[in-house]
Amino acid sequence: MRASTIPTAVVAESIRTGGRRGVVWTIGVPAAVLSGLLITMAVAIVAEQFAAIGAASANPASIQVTSATTPNAVYWIITFTVTIGAITAAYAQASAMREPADDLERFSYVRSWTAPIARWLYYGTVTAVVSSALVVCTLLTLPRAFPLVYGGVELMSDAGLRFVWAVPLYGFGACGFGIGLAAVIANPAGAIALLLGWMYVVETAITLVPNGYQLQSYLPFLNGVYGTGQELALQTPWSRNSALAFFVAVSALVFAVGLLRLSRRRR
Repeated sequence: MRASTIPTAVVAESIRTGGRRGVVWTIGVPAAVLSGLLITMAVAIVAEQFAAIGAASANPASIQVTSATTPNAVYWIITFTVTIGAITAAYAQASAMREPADDLERFSYVRSWTAPIARWLYYGTVTAVVSSALVVCTLLTLPRAFPLVYGGVELMSDAGLRFVWAVPLYGFGACGFGIGLAAVIANPAGAIALLLGWMYVVETAITLVPNGYQLQSYLPFLNGVYGTGQELALQTPWSRNSALAFFVAVSALVFAVGLLRLSRRRR
């Protein structure tokens, strides 16, 4: 395969989705930005109002609001922005496996793995850039706009700086996971349902089975969130860096399984 094929395929993917007027930029990116940002700000506004009422009360102890810390400041960005990025990537892969897009890829690329790799690079990069920008914006805005509750939040703290690079890496890995899963399922609705079901049902409900908490410590997305620096009630056998590396490795494995599925599908 020529070295120029992957970059060309990345450009082709951006064009396939409609360019700047396509679904990624008119629906995916706005949803990723607004969902996490609006919920973060809504929570901050309510908390700040309660804190202000408590501070002005004759009995401040009657209304108490716990001050937020940096490791808890971007939870909704991690949750919604990354999830929407992974969903968009999964939908793109699954929809490309339907005719006539599937036939076009067969004629355009000799190797079955060219287009999926390009998709991971494209959607992963978009998700990483958007999430990193939102992390910086959030950590700069919260302590200034809501000082009573978020006055202790700092972008330049260890936790803040970790979020700046770890959340994008988590988002990039999540897109690879979604693409690999979609390549196996080959159905847009099914891939999205399975992805969301795994992230928000299986990884939470597994605590209900025997030794569930021990099993939960090895689940990929919870390890990914923990690896970003977000505070979680999760007991892992490794450090945050190792947890993030574990998540990326699992995502790469799922992606590889998807590539194998695509290779066999072409035969």
